[in-house]
Amino acid sequence: MEAILIILAAVVVLLVPIGSIFGFLAYQNLKKQTARIASLSLEVSELRQLIKRGQLPASSQEQMQPLSPQSPPEAELKPVFTAAAVEPLVSATPSVEHSTAPVDPLIQAYLAKASREPSRFIQTLKANWMVWLGGLSVALAGIFMVHYSVSEGLLGPVLQLLLALSGGLALHAGAEMLRRRHQRSDQIFAALAGGGSVTLYAALLAGIHHYQLIGPLTGLVLLAGVSLSTMALARLHGPLLAIMGLSSAYVVPLLIDSGQGSVAFVLAYSFLITFSSLLLMRYVFRNWLWYATLGGAMLWWLAALFAAAIGPAVPLYVALLFVIFSVLPPWRHIEPSRLRDAFITLLTAWGLSIAGQSADSPLFFSWLLILPLVLLAPQSRRALWYLPWNAVLASAAGWLLYMGHNSVDFFHLAQLPSDLHRRFISYLIISTLICSGLGLWQWRADNKRRWASFTVLSPLVWLVLGWLLLHGVATSIDWALAALLAGTIYGALTWRMHKLAYYQSGMVWATLAAHLSYSLAVTMAFREASLTLALAAQLVSLVWLARHYQMPPLYLLLKMVLAVVVARLTFNPWLQGYDATVHWTLWTYGGTTLLAAIATKLAGSGNSIRPWLEAATLHLLVLFLGAELRYWLYDGDIFNHEYSFIEATVNMLLWGGLSISYMIRAKAAQQLAWLYRWCALILLGLSAVSYLILVTFYNPWWDGAYISATPIFNMLLPAYGGPVLLALAIGRFPHHAPKLWAWCVAAIALMLFTALEIRHLWRGSDMALWSGMNSGELYTYSVVGMLYAIIAIIYATKNGYPQFYKAGMVLLGLVIAKIFLVDMSGLQGLWRVAAFMGLGLALLGLAWMHQKVQRVSSLS
Repeated sequence: MEAILIILAAVVVLLVPIGSIFGFLAYQNLKKQTARIASLSLEVSELRQLIKRGQLPASSQEQMQPLSPQSPPEAELKPVFTAAAVEPLVSATPSVEHSTAPVDPLIQAYLAKASREPSRFIQTLKANWMVWLGGLSVALAGIFMVHYSVSEGLLGPVLQLLLALSGGLALHAGAEMLRRRHQRSDQIFAALAGGGSVTLYAALLAGIHHYQLIGPLTGLVLLAGVSLSTMALARLHGPLLAIMGLSSAYVVPLLIDSGQGSVAFVLAYSFLITFSSLLLMRYVFRNWLWYATLGGAMLWWLAALFAAAIGPAVPLYVALLFVIFSVLPPWRHIEPSRLRDAFITLLTAWGLSIAGQSADSPLFFSWLLILPLVLLAPQSRRALWYLPWNAVLASAAGWLLYMGHNSVDFFHLAQLPSDLHRRFISYLIISTLICSGLGLWQWRADNKRRWASFTVLSPLVWLVLGWLLLHGVATSIDWALAALLAGTIYGALTWRMHKLAYYQSGMVWATLAAHLSYSLAVTMAFREASLTLALAAQLVSLVWLARHYQMPPLYLLLKMVLAVVVARLTFNPWLQGYDATVHWTLWTYGGTTLLAAIATKLAGSGNSIRPWLEAATLHLLVLFLGAELRYWLYDGDIFNHEYSFIEATVNMLLWGGLSISYMIRAKAAQQLAWLYRWCALILLGLSAVSYLILVTFYNPWWDGAYISATPIFNMLLPAYGGPVLLALAIGRFPHHAPKLWAWCVAAIALMLFTALEIRHLWRGSDMALWSGMNSGELYTYSVVGMLYAIIAIIYATKNGYPQFYKAGMVLLGLVIAKIFLVDMSGLQGLWRVAAFMGLGLALLGLAWMHQKVQRVSSLS
């Protein structure tokens, strides 16, 4: 059964890639034949043109074979040119570029594609596929010979080992003899040598793992010798030996494995193969060899990871790989992107190794190896300067994944057991010293701001990691004091660096670190409303420091703090619970708004950060007014979950105000203007929906909602008067909402608000329409409507707004119709005379004022 599985595996290994290669070659051959047909078609068309013009060369005319009259019709299908005749014709044919004959564009495209040479890989594959397949067969034969002798026990252990070694050496000797005899290298010789190397790998691994005839240390030395010899011979035999030796060296342990090999031995073996391959690339560099080496090295790391065998050998293996990938490759012949791929892969493997270590006995100090190696690597001063940060972040992410646990509903972070706290704190302290010490050393040797940022800010990563894994996200005064102490140290460093010219490049980073330490301290000590206010206190200090020390980069941190504070005050109350027994909205929302206003004042009028602060202050002011309004309307429970008339009113005003604030921010922003515009439109739409709900579902005319009997100053004022002001304010931003439409909405909202207020003045809290109307209420509607119409007509005439003029005339007509049809229908005697006299005088006065305004406007 095992032999069948091996045969099936060999069939898959051989047929799948070979079948894919043959299919690709068939596709390439089809394209080539199509191009050749197109080329021949073009040549035939050119020859026809030459025949018509009588310009054929004499040699060609002599070589033409005329058709016999007695020849059968099939003879017409035979070619009339011999090969010797066609050649001079083709050579005498003008080129495509200079030919006057019309050429099919499709033929030109085919010829252009056919003129391109196929890739070197395709040419090599077509020329040497049989050699490669033969070499692979020889290699598999050697492997299966060792495996069969092990499994069947045909010979004694010593004889089996000697036979396999002799076979491998014989293949190498034959390849070298052929190369010297013919005095040249050849793919066939390289295939024989590759099969010999694979056989030697298999024999030595079997002698180490299965027979125990060779000790691990001796075996590693012998394997290293085979690997180095193979890579050295690859310089003589060519790249085929390198790829066969490299790929087979990585795969052989999988085929020979007897279940007795240790993880440390296999990783050491993989390291030797990788070292040999990188050493070869110092002389012969190929991209495919680079990525094959990286993939093979990661293969056995993955095997150790999935086998849950993360011991001290794994971090040592990854660290040594980082060293040899940093030192051995030839930097002149390798692109930075190749190095980046290798180093990012290794650092990712480092983080995943930390996450996959044993839960019972984690390796603390073994994970320190990568930090000095990355900081001292030559690439950390070149294009890959970000490697130290990647190493720190990969280690921190690995520890977070190590302590992270998935439950049914969410992902939570556990804490280390108390008996491991001392060792983990030692690990954090040593990591901080390594990062700060070596970072400072690099900073002194290479005065670059990136080293200043790493030296100053990296300790904060270890501080946060310690707080999360040792204490969790709960509040802790001890950790808050530690963060505050770190902030004090950073503040002293800022003051000291200001006096030292050489270290002034680190002033910005020290200031940033001080504020980040303060943010961490308040996060560790406070929650909910107090945390937001404590974070907002940095707005003032950041603006003052940026202006006093001329440090514009601090404005980036200022924008981040603004974003966090605004996001917390906008969304956090719906996510967390707040104590309704205290008036927290006053000192949280109000205090944050005051701090933002102070920072705006300190920024100065010509500062680029001032528009940001102004927009943020307006946003916070809107939030503060909305929160205070909720506080007084809901008796402290500002986030009541009942969507009532009050809730719709507050949401409409809040979302409308926030929409205006985002419109202002869109004008001040340079990079995120599109985002602010979309936010403004979304908020404006939500505000409009809330207003429609108030007009339809919660309208006091038919809903019966209770409105206080207090005139003017009741819920009608914010619910139906607020939209008038919002529409007028939105009209000042024509890029977001057309000005005419905004004014129309404002006019309609004003008419509705006026009608509701008149109803409330005459009927009090009982505003339902079915309770009837008296004459005084009807007259009031007419008088106020007449006044609005007069104001609209005069304003439109004076400022040249024809739309408003038409609207005023329509309103005036409606009011006059109402007066005639409704108001005066019940009047008798002198009252009817007085009413008509008043209406007539009012219309005459309106006409006189209209003419006067028109004359003034025409003269101006």
